[in-house]
Amino acid sequence: MSVCLLFSGLAQAAGLASGDGLERLPDDTRPLHYLISAQPNKDNTGFTAKASLRFEVLKPTAQVVVNSRDLKIGKAQLKNGAVAKVSGDPARHRTLFSFDKPLPLGQYELNVEYTGLITENIEGVFRVDQQSPDGKRQQMLFTHLCCIGTARKFAPIWDQPDLKAVFELELIIPAGLDAVANTPVAKRETLPTGESKLRFEPSPRMSSYLLFFAVGKFDKVETQLGATKLGVYTQPGKGEQGRFALQATADSVKLYNDYFGIDYPLPKLDSIAFPGAGGFGAMENWGAIFYFEPYLLVNPQLATQRDRQQVYVVVAHEVAHQWFGNLVTMKWWDDLWLNEGFATWMASKATDRYKPEWNVWRMDAESREQAMSQDARDFTHPIVRPVRTYEEAELSFDSITYEKGNQVIRMIEAYVGEDAFRTAIRAHVKKHAYGNAVTEDLWKELEMASPFPVAAIARDFTVQEGVPLIDVISSKCVGGKTTVAVRQGRFGLDAKSKQPKEWRVPVTATVVGTNKIARQVVRGAAPSEISLEGCGPVKVNLGEAGYYRTRYDAASFAQLEKNFARLPAQDQLGLLNDGYNLAEGGFTEFPGYLNLALKVPANADPVLWLHLTRALGTLDKLYRGRAEHEQLRAFARWKLSGALRELGWVERDGESANASIARAEVVELLASLRDSATQKEALRRFQGATTDPALISGGMHQAIVNAVGMAADAKTLDDVLARAAKSTDSAQSQIYLMAAARVQDPVLATRMLDLTLTDAVPAPLVGNMVREIAQSHPALTFDYVTSKYETLAPRLESFTRTSVAQQVAGNSVDVTLLPRLEKFVAEKVGDAGRETLNRARSTMTFSDEVRRERLPEVDGWLREHASAWKVQQ
Repeated sequence: MSVCLLFSGLAQAAGLASGDGLERLPDDTRPLHYLISAQPNKDNTGFTAKASLRFEVLKPTAQVVVNSRDLKIGKAQLKNGAVAKVSGDPARHRTLFSFDKPLPLGQYELNVEYTGLITENIEGVFRVDQQSPDGKRQQMLFTHLCCIGTARKFAPIWDQPDLKAVFELELIIPAGLDAVANTPVAKRETLPTGESKLRFEPSPRMSSYLLFFAVGKFDKVETQLGATKLGVYTQPGKGEQGRFALQATADSVKLYNDYFGIDYPLPKLDSIAFPGAGGFGAMENWGAIFYFEPYLLVNPQLATQRDRQQVYVVVAHEVAHQWFGNLVTMKWWDDLWLNEGFATWMASKATDRYKPEWNVWRMDAESREQAMSQDARDFTHPIVRPVRTYEEAELSFDSITYEKGNQVIRMIEAYVGEDAFRTAIRAHVKKHAYGNAVTEDLWKELEMASPFPVAAIARDFTVQEGVPLIDVISSKCVGGKTTVAVRQGRFGLDAKSKQPKEWRVPVTATVVGTNKIARQVVRGAAPSEISLEGCGPVKVNLGEAGYYRTRYDAASFAQLEKNFARLPAQDQLGLLNDGYNLAEGGFTEFPGYLNLALKVPANADPVLWLHLTRALGTLDKLYRGRAEHEQLRAFARWKLSGALRELGWVERDGESANASIARAEVVELLASLRDSATQKEALRRFQGATTDPALISGGMHQAIVNAVGMAADAKTLDDVLARAAKSTDSAQSQIYLMAAARVQDPVLATRMLDLTLTDAVPAPLVGNMVREIAQSHPALTFDYVTSKYETLAPRLESFTRTSVAQQVAGNSVDVTLLPRLEKFVAEKVGDAGRETLNRARSTMTFSDEVRRERLPEVDGWLREHASAWKVQQ
């Protein structure tokens, strides 16, 4: 579920207080088959429906309990004629069908008539305007029945991942429209009213949250892969923009058919594009994957290389779910990572197979850093954690589940070997196909397939939270062999996350330049020794495949620094990532990291420049309000300007996709740092491109517009907003609006905040825009959000309402905002905002600590080296 990466405030989205239990239904019945017939009202504000619920009674009961939410249940009776008394328990999202006497064991069919709502919020059945190439507007309908508590907005249903059943869907829709659902259309007929009645083929046995349909006018591109028809549905005029995703889908299905040892089981796999963008990427509905347009469509005139990589990876992720998530589903939300961590890892594996030139594992280091950043804080959690409440479920949809899960799988595969790991995966999928599984089921298969014990390692990394730290204590060479002394500790950024823990850590190490790799499991604080062939600098965690940080003793680090240029790019990146984070956390001092940063040459691998833009951007935020801020900016401008001179402003024939991505990020950060040359050149290209389109290539379009937005005065901002309003392409309009949200002038930033309260900004984009404005103006945005909350909240997606103030404040380095934030959350949000409040508090407190205790080290280093960039001061 790429869908849930930003699923904050899930408790409120479910309509329950966060402390309420995430209750399982009684175990006396289970669903077998649903036949649901639905018809939207003419104004698309609601629908009428009939549902035939075939179920099995496992224990005699006079009351059948199902989930429902915002449904008005009418008549309900069994096929044998017994009428059910209907009662509701809205607070628990339940409907109770009661009978005069207990139903004995056996199978039954309950026929229910009901009505439901169609809203503009992205949950249940919702509507959105679509604009055709001729400028006419017409509404489309979609469903979003994930994640927890949303499928029950469409039908009375056993809404649990472990209560799988077969679904048959029937839709009555206006003439001239089409519909797409999980399965192909089995029968289509025209009713006397002129409306169309579509009956879809039965689905496989699946969980309720995977049900899907969409209604509207569509363009479609398609292809055939063996027995499977692949298609991409878009709003009219955008069909060809789906070709790239169609190929990514075909690549992924082909690879996964082989990897999992089970062919994709449905006759078709469609991808459906939702106009515009929102707070998540996609949802893996079986046979009919839902995407926001930026995660599925590639517009050749606008798309960057980052966009193409994003589309490919997200498609590969969602297609992987068709096996890991849909065919085999986690039994309960405790094991959500079995869906998400594996889909994230498989996406990188597929991308590396078909797009090796993208060096996806190097680019994937960013996700590793995201996971470790959270995992080193007091608000982290284990990958596998008991989920008893909606609040706990909410906390599970985060970078620990997705990104740490991905990185741990990668580490385990590297440890046991690709063949053994694939054998275990195939056995696991075959054994649990069309059913449910828990994490231990997978570890059993892995232990049987692995050439050496691995289950204990896997458990260490999945049932306890935190980031291991491998300390290199010393290294010495005797007789052509190097002995490295290491021990295992813990990397943490606050008191709770520094409490000692033990992991069995599969450590790799080598002497640089020998190509001889040693592997050893390291556990605990007692020193252990690793023997290496050859003499020279020692590098630990080769290729950064291990989920741990490495700290070197002074002598070992000095050797690595001296030989930095000899390291492969992946290991250079690992050294930089660990170096920055260890310094920020107080485990080492910043000058060691900054000396490494100086060694990154202008023609370095693009991933190193991507690292430096993020590290320097983070330091720039930490320096806000300090007297030494301009000194830091002078260094950053000098360092990045060298990279821009090497990269140039225009994409070059034969350059890597990652070079294009690095160019864009370097330009954006330089503009943010108020580098006048960059700002002027961006504006020249932006204005000149109206008569000379060659001034802006597709790969630089967003970066140049963003740079213009950052430096915009009132006149330029008017120009950017006018282009947004004029555009008939939702993706292009979004680029202009998000660029305008980056404006650095506080008066203009307030104007942009005012704009989010108007129809000039589509509702699904409001949360993203507010968060973007907060990047440069956290205090101003916080004041605005808290003072205008009653007006702003209805424009936010439900899962953003409870977290927006916390996310905004979390950008601030001013801890004096905390009491006001705590007061706001208590008064306006309540318990549903508790976890995001904890995260904001932790982030702000840590930023304050870094400013007080670490930045003086940076100040000293900047003064010492200032002569190198004095010319730009």
